[in-house]
This record gives sequence, structure tokens and C-alpha cells, in this order.
Amino acid sequence: MNNKVTKGIILAFGMMMCSQAMAAFTLNGTRFIYDEGRKNISLEVSNGADNTYGGQIWVDNTSQPSSEVYFAPAPSFFKVAGKEKQIVRLLNINPNLPADRESLFWLNVQEIPPAPEEGKNVLALALNTQVKLFFRPKALKEGRDKAEQKLAINGTKLKNPTPYFFAITSVSVNGKKLKVSSSLDKQLSQMSPFSEIETGQALTGSIVVEAIDDYGARREYKLN
Repeated sequence: MNNKVTKGIILAFGMMMCSQAMAAFTLNGTRFIYDEGRKNISLEVSNGADNTYGGQIWVDNTSQPSSEVYFAPAPSFFKVAGKEKQIVRLLNINPNLPADRESLFWLNVQEIPPAPEEGKNVLALALNTQVKLFFRPKALKEGRDKAEQKLAINGTKLKNPTPYFFAITSVSVNGKKLKVSSSLDKQLSQMSPFSEIETGQALTGSIVVEAIDDYGARREYKLN
């Protein structure tokens, strides 16, 4: 088999894998906010595939005890026809969460692909979409907008004196973005309330952070 044929087979296989790996489900948001006092919040699961898919949805705790359940999805299992949508409601069934800060959870939506037709060999990948879910106490609802502006600098550390979670996507010093490790990038993307992060680099001069707001938009904040 010559090289051109071999490359053609590899390319065709790679395209098939990419096609199969594309998620059928998409959500109507990249993050969801559950304000204290609401009976429920809703999210929309769209099936972009031509075939009917099953789905499962659940919520993972982060800093909360793994044995506790705080949110119940309804329905937790569902079926969505091709090009159709499913509305899922989330109910807060356990109010025992901190009142002085936000709480972070992971919302998971798992695809269940259709069974292959008899006699056909099909590579089916069950993809899981995971997005952030924030529980926001009633007393904190009004102060969230532009709260990133209150971030403080302490030498090489970035400090969050607020009760909110921040999703920082970049930090620039004098117009130049800091190079960060994957570990530091993860810390910045989930900066918790009343915490500080060691960047390992001097934060002096003009400091600008870029962060994702409640609506999934990237916004810049000049700290000093």
C-alpha cells in the first residue's frame, strides 16, 4: 500500500472519528445561576443530531459534602428526538448552604446515543457536557455586577475579597499576558470567594484581568 493511500485512509478515519465525537446535545448557557428563594430554574437541552438520543442530568458537589444532595433535576432521564429540545428544571431541595458566599456545583448532561441498527458496526461515543452551576444567596444578588473590579494585588498574589466566584481567563501586566501553567489556569478559572492565588510572577504596574460574567461574556477589569 503506497503512502498516498495510507494517508487517505488515516484522514478518512480521522474525519469519521471527529464526526462521531461531535456532541449531539447543546445547552442554552455556559453557566447557570440559582438565586436563593427561587422555586426552580430551567435549562434547555437541544439535540442537534438527526436521531433520537437519551439523556441523563445530575449535579456534582465541589466543596460541599459528597453525601449531601442540594439540587434535583426534573426530569433526570429524558429522550429527545432529532432537532428537538427538552426543558429540564432544577430544584433546590437542600437550603443548608453558606449564606455569606456563593457555592459552586457542576451540572452534567450525559448523552445516551441510539442503539446501532442490526448488522451495522457503529462507533458511538456517549459525551458528557459539564457546566458551572452557582447558588447565590439572596443578600449577594445586588452586588455581583463588576465585582471583579474589587480584586486586589499582594505582591505576586491575586486576592479575591468578595463572596463571589470568578472565572478569570487571563491576567495582563503592563499590556502583556502572563504565561500560566495548566494548574494555575484551573485555579484562576474557579477563583473561590475570600481566596488568594499565588501567580509566581510580580504583579506591578498596570494590571488587567479578563473574566467571564454571569452571561458568558468576557469582560476586562483594570485593577491599578
